[in-house]
Amino acid sequence: MARTLEIPDGLPYDPFRTSLYTPEELTAGGLDARIERYVAEHGFRAPPAREALAQRLHDHAMDTALGEFLCARPRAVGVMGSAVIRRDDPLFATVVELGRALADAGFLVATGGGPGAMEAANLGAALAGSDRDGVPEELVRMPSYEDDPDGYAAASVAVRERMGPRSESLAIPTWFYPNEPVGQFATHVAKYFANSIREDGLLSLAVSGIVYAPGRAGTTQELFQDAAQNAYGIRGRSPMVLLGREAWDGDPSLYAVLRDQARRHGGYESLVALCETPAEAVAFIEEQQPSESLSGDPAELLSIMKNERVRAR
Repeated sequence: MARTLEIPDGLPYDPFRTSLYTPEELTAGGLDARIERYVAEHGFRAPPAREALAQRLHDHAMDTALGEFLCARPRAVGVMGSAVIRRDDPLFATVVELGRALADAGFLVATGGGPGAMEAANLGAALAGSDRDGVPEELVRMPSYEDDPDGYAAASVAVRERMGPRSESLAIPTWFYPNEPVGQFATHVAKYFANSIREDGLLSLAVSGIVYAPGRAGTTQELFQDAAQNAYGIRGRSPMVLLGREAWDGDPSLYAVLRDQARRHGGYESLVALCETPAEAVAFIEEQQPSESLSGDPAELLSIMKNERVRAR
């Protein structure tokens, strides 16, 4: 006998929403925190069937809204790196500079939407085209969300509100990581329940390239996921930039391994670069732009993103 599943009542999120979020919407009234609590209470990793269905419908809606958003913005560049880079670390300021330089060059900056390098890149993009520069002092005074989560988030909101209108960028976070604050400096947020869908989607949509700031295991995983997508080359190949020679070209050298993999699996080693400064990274990406971009039909874009997820496995 056929069985039907109904969407649960009282959800704090809309499984059928038709648009991306904004940081203002997620922050106002504690929406982001309410969804996080709800997920924790209903079993995130193995929720009941009706809740699982609602979450999958929500993530499908995010896919669709993201595809529509990107069709008018084909020059997306991802910025990856550690979520635990402190705001008073010189690397944070370097990634802010990178985000601004990419946005000034006409690229859409896309990040994982969390703290550390992700926040820095979205902050830099937000400052593009303005006379503001550097890391605001309010952020430096609250350097780490691990030390003071509430103060860290409040500082971000205060700076974002003071900034007023900001240049466009994209954040793609997840409710998979409990207590991780959503970045406040992107203008558009595609937040997912399923972290695997979110990660593959971010790597797939950054067709104009990805810059990797120093990070930990998660950044290394993303680096080689991206390499696999380039090896298959479903929609052409895009540049990969490792930022910071000391971090990436040590002993052992992940840069050397990546170049070797690129040479042996697809012959795209010319698209892999080791750059010391944001200016070098942006120049390389501009020189290596792919001949094709994801633009036009939202359904086609969504299909390409999903096909790359399958092939990357």
